[in-house]
Amino acid sequence: MGLNNRQRDAGSSERKDRICQSIRKVGNRLGIEISQEMLDLSVTYIEELLRWNKAFNLVGRRLDLEGVLLLFIDSLTPLMMKGVFSGDVEVLDIGSGAGMPGIPLYLIGGPFSLTMAEAQRKRVTFLRHICRKLGLSQADVYPGRIEEMRKQEDYMSFFDVGLSRAVMDPMKLLGIAGPLISEGGKLVLFVGGSDGERLRRGASGLEKRGWKMESLRSTQRYVGRDNYLAILKKTS
Repeated sequence: MGLNNRQRDAGSSERKDRICQSIRKVGNRLGIEISQEMLDLSVTYIEELLRWNKAFNLVGRRLDLEGVLLLFIDSLTPLMMKGVFSGDVEVLDIGSGAGMPGIPLYLIGGPFSLTMAEAQRKRVTFLRHICRKLGLSQADVYPGRIEEMRKQEDYMSFFDVGLSRAVMDPMKLLGIAGPLISEGGKLVLFVGGSDGERLRRGASGLEKRGWKMESLRSTQRYVGRDNYLAILKKTS
């Protein structure tokens, strides 16, 4: 084996070790037992995303391994809310992009029935590719916007859990995505400090719109940033 090949293999091994260590660490903090199969699938997903991102700019060409790892770990933070993804649950990842948060949650907290709504063709192509490569049998891709999805009768009040990560203003999202969520279902919103505070202060207004704020939790312990998870329950 030539020197370049040995260096490449050593770099690949170090990268895999870095990914596994980071995921194990957040798993310990979340109180989740992570199997070797979960780690192997996660490594494949992250490596494929890094490779495709260079060509298709799925999450920003300047994003390196550390940046993608942070996105992956941030995607797992809803697992601190016990029971959200348990049972025969239908999950909608709104504006899934390159599959986060849906795919990391599926790999570590699943499997569960996952629909990833994404409008950009290059991202749709990647999502379909990675679902085949990882064998995500319960994951599907909706190639369009949720504004289009909500016009289809089959999707009305269909989903038990909706995931949204900085797709649009949270209050606007409630109006657009609301019809897709079943009564008693939940929206899990990844928000910054200002949006989190706005949701907290507007709790009474949310109730008038048929939503109840169940929880607003900081994720700083896991991601090192002043981010929050807002869990809203649809009441009507």
